[in-house]
Amino acid sequence: MRSDVLQKALSENGEAVIYALDATALVQESMERLSAFPPATKHLGQAMMAALLLQALNDSDESESLSLQWMCEGPFGHLYSEARNFGEVRGTIREPQAAVADYDTKLGPGLLQVRRYKGSRGTTSIVNSHGDVSIDIVEYLEQSEQKNCGVNFSVVVDWADETKTKFKVRAALAYLVHIMPQPTEQKLNDALLRWNRQMESLGAISRWHLREEEITADMLRLITGEPEPRIVMTQRVTFACNCNVDRALRALALLEAQEAKESAPGSQSAAPTQIRCEYCGKTYTIDKAAPARKKPAAAKKPAAKKKRKK
Repeated sequence: MRSDVLQKALSENGEAVIYALDATALVQESMERLSAFPPATKHLGQAMMAALLLQALNDSDESESLSLQWMCEGPFGHLYSEARNFGEVRGTIREPQAAVADYDTKLGPGLLQVRRYKGSRGTTSIVNSHGDVSIDIVEYLEQSEQKNCGVNFSVVVDWADETKTKFKVRAALAYLVHIMPQPTEQKLNDALLRWNRQMESLGAISRWHLREEEITADMLRLITGEPEPRIVMTQRVTFACNCNVDRALRALALLEAQEAKESAPGSQSAAPTQIRCEYCGKTYTIDKAAPARKKPAAAKKPAAKKKRKK
């Protein structure tokens, strides 16, 4: 099964729920839309996959939106990802072309903010960030959701061809292991130790031997150690942005209001303005001279005719 797909399996002994994700194509698309360099793409891809895994972990039939925002002081600036509608995801990073020449540079110290929305209801959690997506996600799950989980993210970027003029995401893979509550504390500790050893023995995902058409299924086989793991969910995932001209107009209005406070009266230009979506790169051209779009007025009911007395 090729990207982009998310699969969920239950371990044979019922101790754990495992999620395996192949997001190679959607991370490639996001990298191209933002013209991101490989070091930034690594963090961006990990954040997008983290949003998808956390949304799936909630295991609800009701559509949920989930956003992750890293407010960090490193060279990449703030990092944001959002998952919604059962498998749609988008992400952005403040400095997609940060002057970083390695893959080891972290996001830097700061905060991770996690927001979950179901309809009109929402919750917000904030944890300290270590500048590492995997560490921060595990810490959030432990502190805010009281869930014992292990995660692993891998984004491999290489040259697309021998001319070395374009980058390509060779693989964007991730998994999450959720250890279920156990009858006793001793059994929980035993399960945690057993799965931790299993994850450590597997090493980096980039070194796994995975068949191209069975990537997530092979990941589940390796993680569980079972030849035929019990797969209970298969879900397509995709890059999707919900930007539109109305959102662009609102963004422009906020920008103009801020500029009006900082500039002299009458200094604003009436020339068309371009608003570029920071997630998908789409550009909206707003003509300030054109009349603002108005909602059509509701049709008025004709007035009742008065009856004349004879």
